[in-house]
Amino acid sequence: MSLAQLIEPIPIAEFCEQYWEKRPVAIPGKPGRFSGLFSSQDMGRLLQFERPRSPEGMLLVKGSRHCDINWIYPDGSPRIDKVRAAWKDGYTIVVNMMNKLWEPIASFSAGLEEDLHHPVGVNLYFTPPGTQGFEPHFDVMDAFIIQLEGSKVWEIRGPAADLPMPDEHVPLSKDRIPPIVFEENLEAGSVLYIPRGHVHSARTNTTASLHLTLGINVVTWVDLLSAALSAARKDSRFRKALPPGFFNGVTGLPDQFSELVDDLKQHMNLENALARLAEQLIVPKPPPGDALLMQEEELTVDTVLERRKGVICRSLEGPGYAGIHYSGGRIMGPGKIAPALRFVSENRSFPVRSLDGGLSDKEKLVLARRLVKEGLLCVTVAGE
Repeated sequence: MSLAQLIEPIPIAEFCEQYWEKRPVAIPGKPGRFSGLFSSQDMGRLLQFERPRSPEGMLLVKGSRHCDINWIYPDGSPRIDKVRAAWKDGYTIVVNMMNKLWEPIASFSAGLEEDLHHPVGVNLYFTPPGTQGFEPHFDVMDAFIIQLEGSKVWEIRGPAADLPMPDEHVPLSKDRIPPIVFEENLEAGSVLYIPRGHVHSARTNTTASLHLTLGINVVTWVDLLSAALSAARKDSRFRKALPPGFFNGVTGLPDQFSELVDDLKQHMNLENALARLAEQLIVPKPPPGDALLMQEEELTVDTVLERRKGVICRSLEGPGYAGIHYSGGRIMGPGKIAPALRFVSENRSFPVRSLDGGLSDKEKLVLARRLVKEGLLCVTVAGE
């Protein structure tokens, strides 16, 4: 699912301007809107066959307290009878990183990442009637709440921290809880966006609730600048150790620090920084539902290709070379293919003959076959 589909009818531009990182918003939707992702009927299958391990993969929580009965086997996997008993006793079942356990959710989150370019993690919460899993708290990631079944009353408060970073999560002092911004009873098919730092809590009334939390682990300007700074590693001056005793005011340290800061600008390059972030965030993450073992189809210049669902890509070029980073890999080649790769990164569907930039039909076919073979593109199926 795309970002536009998730937040409709709010246009993306309006969402970014009015809500992204600023304030929460609830978006009503039809009850069956997300029915293909997961249902309460799938819970037993998830626990039996995927066997999420505690505590990283699964929790039982009520009022922010963890269940103290022995509900796991020695390997950390759940004992289903004990989980069922805890759930009936008011404990919320929390399963983390569902995008690594359940293919429909993996495809869903990959589609969202394709638009956001920020990593997405998905947790599941199954809460029995008349209870609360967590007391008021704030998160260090932005979140989209997707209500799958039942309903849940959400209390959203002001921010306890200003755009907190991942290492800035701290317990919330009860005497410093911000006032409520709004209260919303989220029904099945609805979406709630909560910017990071905003205090929130949720409770069920007479019905059970099943929802997904899509945690957006945002890539910040600090991350981009850090990636740009990494280029300074090639300069031997930045590789030198600080002088012994540097905490105690070593002579000349302030002047040397100022000199190096002034010289950093020559190393700060946006394209290099983006390329480094791509190596970290795009290349290691192939999309779900990989069909690379399917028999290869014969291509012609009229064959219509499309980017595989959930794939993020970014073209790059330099003296004598061109390449493209994409979810799952990297393709490099001579500089003459730069216009074609740029075209691929900017368009999701096109015929092979569109890979222009001075390439002959034979060269277009060679490039297209490689892009398909490496898993960046696939042949468009008629009727899709």
